[in-house]
Amino acid sequence: MKTLVCILFLIPLALCSQEKSNTFNLLLTAGVTPSQVHGDAYSGFHKLGGMGGVGVERVFSDQWSANMSFWFIQKGARKNQNAEKNDLTYYYLNMNYLEVPLMVVYKQKKFLFDAGVSAGYLINYYEGSEAGNLTGMYPFLKFEYSVKIGLGYAITPNWSVNLRSSNSFITTRPNRTRQAIYFNNIIARTFNKGYYNNILEFALTYRIRTKKAS
Repeated sequence: MKTLVCILFLIPLALCSQEKSNTFNLLLTAGVTPSQVHGDAYSGFHKLGGMGGVGVERVFSDQWSANMSFWFIQKGARKNQNAEKNDLTYYYLNMNYLEVPLMVVYKQKKFLFDAGVSAGYLINYYEGSEAGNLTGMYPFLKFEYSVKIGLGYAITPNWSVNLRSSNSFITTRPNRTRQAIYFNNIIARTFNKGYYNNILEFALTYRIRTKKAS
């Protein structure tokens, strides 16, 4: 986590040293967040949530910028009953986070490529199944850390849209018992220690531009 954050800070600083001026902009973001949880018994981005917040963008050149935001964002998982298949199992998990993403953005013409990391604080959550309310039975960790990567498009100089993938790289709820299964794949060994949030971010951003400062 510390290494990724350092890299994200060093890239903008290196670019800044090459520029005579830079620009600060205010970002207003809103969108939807289809999500799932890696580690549960269900799959598919069936849980729909929302996101929104404000951020500050620093522009270093026509191609490079970086931003830090403060978002309210919803994550979780959902599995509905299917009476036609005699499947009465049900699961619903809604997690409300305050999240601080730090992103580096590369712009090529009107296309935006961004990558970064984020830290989230779990405000509250609800978990339930056909067995009833499960909230608090097996608590989630209060802090979540994710890596993000996305593709965007600048509709106008002020408006842009983004599709971004966000994935936890530290478990949000460890397994209650130690895994007895050994995975040959190092990725499987790393990310089979509990629950991990996997979400898609469909976001619309409005940029309030400011004057350049020397």
